[in-house]
Amino acid sequence: MSVTSTKIRRELYKQGALGTAFLVLISTTLGFLDSAKLATSFLIISGISWCYVLANCHGKLHLNFDLKSERHFQKLGIGNRLTLTRGLLIGATAGFIGTDPSTLSKFAVFLPAIFYTVAAIGDALDGYIARVTMQTTQLGSELDNELDAFGLLIAPVLAVLWDKLHFTYLIVSAAFYVFRLGINLRKHQGKPVYELIPNRFRRRLAGYQMGLVATSLWAPIPAELTKPVGVLLMIPLLIRFLLDWLQISGRIKKK
Repeated sequence: MSVTSTKIRRELYKQGALGTAFLVLISTTLGFLDSAKLATSFLIISGISWCYVLANCHGKLHLNFDLKSERHFQKLGIGNRLTLTRGLLIGATAGFIGTDPSTLSKFAVFLPAIFYTVAAIGDALDGYIARVTMQTTQLGSELDNELDAFGLLIAPVLAVLWDKLHFTYLIVSAAFYVFRLGINLRKHQGKPVYELIPNRFRRRLAGYQMGLVATSLWAPIPAELTKPVGVLLMIPLLIRFLLDWLQISGRIKKK
């Protein structure tokens, strides 16, 4: 193992420890303000989610290089650290899955909305910071995509359970993973997988979904508003996934 890879791993472990301390702090606070049951369930679910984020990043550390210049970086970089922080906040949001909002304190009921809103805002910043600090990496790109999908799995599940989004919105949560499964199946069958045609609207659609889900988690926003808007917004995203599938399967050719 190289000195560089050892340093990067130590950085990741340090961030993992800091994130765990944050989750323990939130859990302890919930134990004082709400109940020991909530504190325990929060710590278990958020801890598992945080471990998933760290393991995902750990498996991609060899991608900490600039794809254009092929320059390998000796540190994670501020952009990747911010992306990991987004993952931590998504994990903290997951900690409230299985709770009943009507039984939560005013402090606790707003926490998932705060966590996921900050994570969604961070999605617009991590790439920008990576470019400003001149450390755009394949690691950052792949981790960003993974956490976008992870966030749109966790937060909508919570929103549906809290009756803030229609249950059909869970199709959005499954879309990325079904899409990736389809790609893996094509590779396993020896079929070609073509590159996606660059499309700025693809990223915008994901941003719209994050904004919607974050908004739906705020207690004062009525479900009568978020449910129909959610159904309307998921339609163009699913159409985009269909078009992307037609592209990677070669049915739509790149010009």
